[in-house]
Amino acid sequence: MLGKGGRSLLALLLVFIKINITYYCGNVSTCGEQKGKALLSEYHRKKLLHHFHCLDANNSGFIGKEDAEIFAQRFANIRGADLGSEIHKDLLFKWLDVWENFWSKADLDGDGKVSPEEFCQGIEKAVSNPDYNDPLIETVFDIVDLDSDGQISQQEHRLFFSVFDLDAEKSAFVFSKLDIDRDGILSKEEFVSAKREFLSEKEPGAVGNWFWGSVE
Repeated sequence: MLGKGGRSLLALLLVFIKINITYYCGNVSTCGEQKGKALLSEYHRKKLLHHFHCLDANNSGFIGKEDAEIFAQRFANIRGADLGSEIHKDLLFKWLDVWENFWSKADLDGDGKVSPEEFCQGIEKAVSNPDYNDPLIETVFDIVDLDSDGQISQQEHRLFFSVFDLDAEKSAFVFSKLDIDRDGILSKEEFVSAKREFLSEKEPGAVGNWFWGSVE
């Protein structure tokens, strides 16, 4: 038989054990959720942050509607079109559609702009879906295809790099990487496939990792 002091000690011991079991089980559950989550690899995150900076046209540290407007103006400029012209209006419509229906979806806190972290989380969530299909890629192809001939020439690719403040001198090298069949042009299939690989591939080695130039 336990005395009063012994019973008190036993009660405290049982409470201690219960607290530790509860804590342990809670952590196991949390760790299980973390293990089940598709976390970005270090290289994948590095790529996406490089992509983010390409889209941050005004260097504000965020992606917003203003960036879409800047890209519309830049593409109008390389087509020799004035602001307010039909060409500019068409480009502005397309870029604002990109903002409204794609980029803004990553704005989790509703502040009207997308932070680097929101951008990475949005891409990660999108590409983790096995049925992922991004029509934005084809929209970008149509915008870059300046003469609307259904393919991207080396000159168009060079201008594409310049619009996104990438090193135009590196365009030829990247173009050669993406031109799988070595015919001197980028077909829509090659362009779209490379962009998808860039977004989804988690490790180095894929051709599409060169889509936005070197991430190093």
